[in-house]
Amino acid sequence: MLPCQVRVTVSAHPLFGCLLAAHHFRRVDGVVYLVVDLPDGSPGTIRADATDVLGTSAAEFAGVVLDGEGLRALHAMVTRLRPARRSGRAGARDNK
Repeated sequence: MLPCQVRVTVSAHPLFGCLLAAHHFRRVDGVVYLVVDLPDGSPGTIRADATDVLGTSAAEFAGVVLDGEGLRALHAMVTRLRPARRSGRAGARDNK
């Protein structure tokens, strides 16, 4: 499997979409990291699950997280948790 080219598939990662040369892996606290050549040529590590090395990509798992009912339930919960609005402006005085 290694060495090979891997693509960063996690959209939140700064190297999202980049193709990197992976040479070997290392395991740290049970997490598998790939040792890769970064775009500037220096060596680095990236979590294996942030790449397509296992043949899956984050894009395959993208989809709707909340359906309409879930969105309505979320809105109701946020509305309940939000502090009640006061009538008038805060600190405004009635000068009659």
